[in-house]
Amino acid sequence: MKQQKVKLIAVVFAVWSIFCGPIIAQSITEITAKEAVEARNSQDALIDSLLTKEPPDEITAPVIQEPPPGEIWLASYYSKRFNGKKTASGECYNQNAYTCAHKTLPFNTLLQITNPKNGKTVNVRVNDRGPFVKGRDLDLSYAAAKDLGLLKHGVMKVVVSILPETNENINLALE
Repeated sequence: MKQQKVKLIAVVFAVWSIFCGPIIAQSITEITAKEAVEARNSQDALIDSLLTKEPPDEITAPVIQEPPPGEIWLASYYSKRFNGKKTASGECYNQNAYTCAHKTLPFNTLLQITNPKNGKTVNVRVNDRGPFVKGRDLDLSYAAAKDLGLLKHGVMKVVVSILPETNENINLALE
């Protein structure tokens, strides 16, 4: 009796899978096919839009985006162990000079750096590349960091403005 129930269940399952299996498979295939067509159409549209753009008439150098006046950047400073080592510009790092490192600004760009917590300001000159720590925008020389009051914090938000290049500013930055 028990074997007959098992055989009956097996037969019912076999019949059910013969008749219902293709219906279920077809509905899954239709959904997948519809999604595939939609995905294909959106990819074709994206590729078409990329390919139909006109190339520029002439190739120009990339424009360096300068921060607007008073942009907030995260600054840190060089430790004393880097004193005397070469910077990316070829100069030796002088911990007593007012210099800094930035990833993209041209060398000799003059920046005014202000500590918004105490209002102290220094002018620095970009002579190195960095910092290479995620989230940081500037590495200041030891002297600049000391004058700003950055030494005890290590890292702080500062207000950065690019200064016009004048002989007076260059002399201040080189001191």
